[in-house]
Amino acid sequence: MRKRRLDSKRAALTLLVGAALSCGRETPRATDAPADAIQPTDAVRQDATYSISCPPGFNTFIGPPPAGALPFAPLASLKTVANPVFDVDPKTGALILRGDLGAYIADMTSAIQLGKALFWDIQAGSDAKVACATCHFQGGADTRAKNQLNPGANGSFDLQSTNYALAAADFPFVDPITGRNNDNVVGSQGVKRSTFVSIGTNGVESTTPLADPVYGTNIRQATGVNAPTTINAAFNHRNFFNGRAQNIFNGVNPWNDRDPTAKIWKVIDTLGNVQQIDIHIPNAALASQAVGPPLNTTEMSSDGRTFPELGKKMLLVKPLGLQKVDARDSVLGGLAETKVKGLKTTYAALIQKAFQPNLWNTTKTVTVNNKSYTLTQANFSLFWGLAIMLYEGTLIADNSPMDQYVATRTFDAAGNLTASNPALLDPVVNRLAAEGITVPLAAGGTRAVTRADILLGLDLFERPLPAPSVAGLPPGTGVGCSLCHVGAETTSASIRNVTVGVEAGDVAFKNAGFDLRMERMFMGVRAPPPTAPQPPPPVPFLTDAITYDSASYAVTVTSINGVPVTPQAVTVNTYDSGWYNIGVRPTADNIGLGGLDAFGKPLSWTRFYQTTLANPSTIKVGGGGLTCIDSAGNPVAPPAAPVGSPFVGEVLTPGTSVPILSGGLTATEASDVMGSFKTASLRNVEFNGPYFHTGGKSTLRQVIEFYDDGGNFANPETGPLIRPLGLTENQMVGLVAFLVSLTDDRVRFQQAPFDHPELPIPVGQDATGAEVINLLPAVGATGSTTQVPRFLGLNPFQP
Repeated sequence: MRKRRLDSKRAALTLLVGAALSCGRETPRATDAPADAIQPTDAVRQDATYSISCPPGFNTFIGPPPAGALPFAPLASLKTVANPVFDVDPKTGALILRGDLGAYIADMTSAIQLGKALFWDIQAGSDAKVACATCHFQGGADTRAKNQLNPGANGSFDLQSTNYALAAADFPFVDPITGRNNDNVVGSQGVKRSTFVSIGTNGVESTTPLADPVYGTNIRQATGVNAPTTINAAFNHRNFFNGRAQNIFNGVNPWNDRDPTAKIWKVIDTLGNVQQIDIHIPNAALASQAVGPPLNTTEMSSDGRTFPELGKKMLLVKPLGLQKVDARDSVLGGLAETKVKGLKTTYAALIQKAFQPNLWNTTKTVTVNNKSYTLTQANFSLFWGLAIMLYEGTLIADNSPMDQYVATRTFDAAGNLTASNPALLDPVVNRLAAEGITVPLAAGGTRAVTRADILLGLDLFERPLPAPSVAGLPPGTGVGCSLCHVGAETTSASIRNVTVGVEAGDVAFKNAGFDLRMERMFMGVRAPPPTAPQPPPPVPFLTDAITYDSASYAVTVTSINGVPVTPQAVTVNTYDSGWYNIGVRPTADNIGLGGLDAFGKPLSWTRFYQTTLANPSTIKVGGGGLTCIDSAGNPVAPPAAPVGSPFVGEVLTPGTSVPILSGGLTATEASDVMGSFKTASLRNVEFNGPYFHTGGKSTLRQVIEFYDDGGNFANPETGPLIRPLGLTENQMVGLVAFLVSLTDDRVRFQQAPFDHPELPIPVGQDATGAEVINLLPAVGATGSTTQVPRFLGLNPFQP
């Protein structure tokens, strides 16, 4: 996976690549590139084949990596990252309305109230039993265990069935030891299939039952993917596992300008006349995501329901009228009814207070789908998306024990720890002991989790993989988790990572006009050295001569350790940053980011630009390099590089050279997007089980074992860093302990901002076929006295 982080950022970061170039976000340009594409100049051109030699070898040497051979990017507190949804008051530090949202939002507090009410209101479901929160009620995710199964790629249930109650023994769904290969998906049960008829004058939605080939008419359908968390989702550049919720919100649906017909309505004069307008709100993937489920016929909606019809319904009902709201609710408390359910206001009143009058204030009607609606009804998708975005933008969990600990650390220039306060991690150890959570031992018995376990896990997580060594993995080196779970957000799919960059090399590429949403990488050599599992070098170990075609980014090995070899082509692919195929299932089961949008265009930026731009080379893609190093691991310029070559090792000449593999996208180059899914954030993952987009792992230990095995399936598209790791028992325990330390107690105890209204949750049917509803009680700002449960109540250290 992120080979550029392994290669082009070695001592290379004398990376002074050219001058900073301007880039745009929304305004279309004279080129054929999309509105939010970066438009670099064409000052650097690579159009020749070069022979390059590097004794004793590229990126390879004997012994542990010297200090500084790989830039060390320590994990930071999430408090250090700006919330992309809001601006900050320079005097008080308080979150305030983001400047560009003022054209839509009149009152931020009212908009957040509206968003929280809509998110938790089960009346939004066609059956008045399913809200957004139904699939995101615990730690932002869904931990239900009954009637959660989707039959998966083969269309039939393996071992299980509808209304099945999952148990610990069912996991993992894929087990290399027993040979189990269950392609069922643990999704989220939504609605029973039906067809929309009408909205009554009392807000009751009339529907007609519709038979589903899998679930029939009496069983709730389940989604084909596990529900990602909404907590910290504000940091995601795109949302949904396959990225279909675009970073830019068009006010109507998830597709931004992929849907040229998507427009909102606006009052244009004092007479109340209206017209349709295009809007494009950046860094609003939360809004793009929010408008998807309400019309999804598996998740929340009957077939044929539209947003104006949903608006008609919600404007007629009492907000949260079927649910209790705690008077101490951090957002809705002041609006809560004291003796009955719901809020003492209306959705119309909340909208009118929250949004600018030109979006709702007129007596004129508008026509949508040949039906007449009020302006408020017609713009309901805009109100829904932006209000929920502002509410979810408050759901930031940035105060875990690990956040507190890493904030105390300092390092010297070589990446050595010089100061810290590890006692801040002891609350994790103490609360696990109080819960009776211990580590099962392979030889029998158990042991306690220790502070040393957490620190070992952190070291393994944030330290990069070592270069190949005859000695195997040197002590203290990591396994490179942070190469994909990048930055304080713990995901390389974050807004920050794909727009401005998290590491120094990213910033250099950005300043040189490269589009950080894509990367070009060596796929590596998958067979590890015989001494120990190792990360794949970009070329075979001890390669000392290559040819490089800078027009096609083709690399061919011609000599290894001084011995000429039959030319060996090295696989080079381009992919979307933050989206990887990690071998959870065979690629064909779910192609994820490799799929198409609702208009037949690729979801992947890489494939989208390759197939839709007349000249894809206007998109500049950064790439991995081949550091030429001496026997001590010090970078040197390849002595055989031709005079004037744009490739001079990783020492870059400002304005005239770029790293190998970097340059304009070509229409025909290989991409690596099939079966790719968004890199998930790891915060609060302890309470988000089951795991992966299939939900096929039930504990964090099973997740770590998956990575230690090198994935479940060796797909051709699987990222090169997914390979057997050779972890010891203590290392696996350490990684689980580290993940547990990322839990924020406010999430654990449902304290503000993670408090919520009451929620009746469908959890399958009983033996008579009657639906069972579990009631999640309303919780106020101070939270609950008991922590939320883990999936199936399982020990996170249990294999």
